[in-house]
Amino acid sequence: MENRIEALAQLLQDLIDGLPPEQVRQTYQTSLGSVSALDLARAENLLVARGVTIEAIQRASALHTDLVLGRLAADASGRLDQADGHPARVFVGENEGLLLFLENRFKPDLEACLATGSEPDRLNLLAALSDLGALVRHYDRKENLFFPFLEREGLTAPAKVMWGVDQIIRELMKLLEEAVREQELPTRRVRLIADRLLPQVERMVRQENEILMPMLLGCLTADDWILAAQESEQYGLVFNKGITGASNSDAAVWLQRQTGSAKRDAPREEGKINLPSGRLTVEQLTCMLNTLPTDLTFIDSDDVVQYYSEGKHQVFARTRTIIGRNVFLCHPPQLVPRIRQLIESFRSGRKDQAIVPVRKGNRLDLVRYYAVRDESGAYMGTVEVTEEISGIIDLVAGK
Repeated sequence: MENRIEALAQLLQDLIDGLPPEQVRQTYQTSLGSVSALDLARAENLLVARGVTIEAIQRASALHTDLVLGRLAADASGRLDQADGHPARVFVGENEGLLLFLENRFKPDLEACLATGSEPDRLNLLAALSDLGALVRHYDRKENLFFPFLEREGLTAPAKVMWGVDQIIRELMKLLEEAVREQELPTRRVRLIADRLLPQVERMVRQENEILMPMLLGCLTADDWILAAQESEQYGLVFNKGITGASNSDAAVWLQRQTGSAKRDAPREEGKINLPSGRLTVEQLTCMLNTLPTDLTFIDSDDVVQYYSEGKHQVFARTRTIIGRNVFLCHPPQLVPRIRQLIESFRSGRKDQAIVPVRKGNRLDLVRYYAVRDESGAYMGTVEVTEEISGIIDLVAGK
């Protein structure tokens, strides 16, 4: 295995160094034949370990892709024949929809605009560019949801290289839209940008389908895929309308079959406070809360103060003697009716928040109250968030 990875890494290095791709391809075919997607990931990681920069690998990314695509071994762990709604099937289905969008809408609108330069054709192309912008969400989901699984396995190089190419595609889409919006359509520049953009997008589709997904299928556990499906809701699915096996309903049905309606929590770790979305030591949590530029106070459902943060610049002075104290005893009698009314409005569900600005000379404090509820909507308490915002207002005003 190590010799195989070494040999593949050398071929990738040869492409970076400028050897003719056909020469490298012949060596690849005679000495290695087919490789797996994980082999490619390990080879790129090896190059980074040897001091090759991510930028150098990224510049040769297209050559690396062309070298291995079509000859990747489909091992049992990396097969893409996933059930309808499986996150891998959905992701590949999005790419299927993206290619259909490019062929049936974007490219025709582009050619029409370049041919006529008319205002209706320009507007059609701008609308198509707007719809193409959904690709950003596809890339965001890949980078923030899928890449961490590769990084967990130590496969950091492929993620960084692919992310760099994604960013180039984002910039090209932005440049293309800016060019199309110019008063006098710069036909030549539009063509040049489009001729860079479209091959990049189409090559990324192949990289995702034939390299990234097999990598992930070789790394992720069943629970990982469930987590990926759950968290995909944060980004939404794109280009998947009418794609069999990859629709929103397919994804929802698959997830329901795996978990019911329960959402998986982050993995637990001994010695830490285990929260649904992560885990922290008591020290980390304390320092984090005390670093925030806000005072936080939590009053439980029995109106008892249970916590306050101890930041360096407290807006309202507090001492630890208030812990366990009834909140109505912590305020002047004149304010108690107003505070009681606010908390009762939270408890009854009539309100969820209240914001009170407090001015003291040139200083402006913002006091915000939020009802804390559990997933069923039951009242759990009130959190008070206080912040001195005079400096923020000056910053916004450019003072």
